[in-house]
Amino acid sequence: MTYPFVFILSRLCGGRGKRRERDSILVFQTAKIGDMICATPVFREIKRVHPSWRLGVAIDWVSEPVIRHNPHIDEIIIIDRKKTKGLMGKLMLARSLRKKDYSAALILLPNATNILAAFWAMIPERVSVYPDYLGRTLKELLTFNTALVYHLYPKTALETYLEALRPFGIAKCENTAKEVYPPPGAAARFAGFFRDADEPFVGIALSTGNAMKDWGRKNFAELAREVIASTDAAIVLFGTERDAPLAIEIAGSINKNRRVENLCGGASLEELPALIKGLSLMIGVDTGLIYMADALGVPVIDIAGPCNMIDQRPTGGKAQIIQRNDVGCIPCSHTFRAPYECRYGDRRCVAGITVDDVMKRVFNVIPGRDAA
Repeated sequence: MTYPFVFILSRLCGGRGKRRERDSILVFQTAKIGDMICATPVFREIKRVHPSWRLGVAIDWVSEPVIRHNPHIDEIIIIDRKKTKGLMGKLMLARSLRKKDYSAALILLPNATNILAAFWAMIPERVSVYPDYLGRTLKELLTFNTALVYHLYPKTALETYLEALRPFGIAKCENTAKEVYPPPGAAARFAGFFRDADEPFVGIALSTGNAMKDWGRKNFAELAREVIASTDAAIVLFGTERDAPLAIEIAGSINKNRRVENLCGGASLEELPALIKGLSLMIGVDTGLIYMADALGVPVIDIAGPCNMIDQRPTGGKAQIIQRNDVGCIPCSHTFRAPYECRYGDRRCVAGITVDDVMKRVFNVIPGRDAA
């Protein structure tokens, strides 16, 4: 156990700091893209109530593009998990944060790195979410904060985040809408993408950051063919460069007279809001692009699989969630505890969702060709 050593080192470092007037706040949210998008109302609310405060956000590098152009954020600090392994890495991070002289910290994702970095940086006021799933070491580390806000069922993670703003004088949130902002010029670059198109455009997000949620190549390919065969929609395939072979396979298997756009690796993550905003529908597993589309007001179909939809979910008025109600182990993936392997090895929660299940939801947004 390393906790006793960490505790002694923490006391020697004098991490409590001196109380001072608040003039800046550093928000720690080092989760992935979907979680970051769901946290954006926090940034807006801080600036709404305290427009003169300097707002910094400490993040994982993978989610940096989705907040790069957020007008509420003054500074983005990337935390490299490889460089913060071990006590020395955490001490070096704390040293760099100490130089930035923040007067308050809000820890939305509590883990050893975020808690100790804020503590050892001697940020005077440190408010942390207290997660519903935690081990013994994290439970002890949470005592290093000056205030804790408990995440309790049936609150959403966002409700807990916003409740954590109360110690900073933000008692009521006026707007819970999520936000994403493309870079200047992105709209102009893709201005002709949907121009003069009479047909609706259906986006299909092929990627997932967690293999537990993966719906499978066969299902995605069959879904694309069914959308083309049953509706007058065109398809836009989204994903990373790793998804390009699947996108090429899908595009090649569909009638050439129908439009299928392959954007896997063809647009950067920061540019995607400019494209996604023009869609009629976005389909994918519970991942970042679903939350991006939801933030832009685009109807979504979320193939939820193992995810806890009470914790976090698309909240748009036209969002549809597909999740099996006959699998007893659902949900096993939560905001503050996300496994990467199925305990039973069959991922029945997502593998058991059929293309027909998804197409029934598609027809709620895109009329079928045979519809009266």
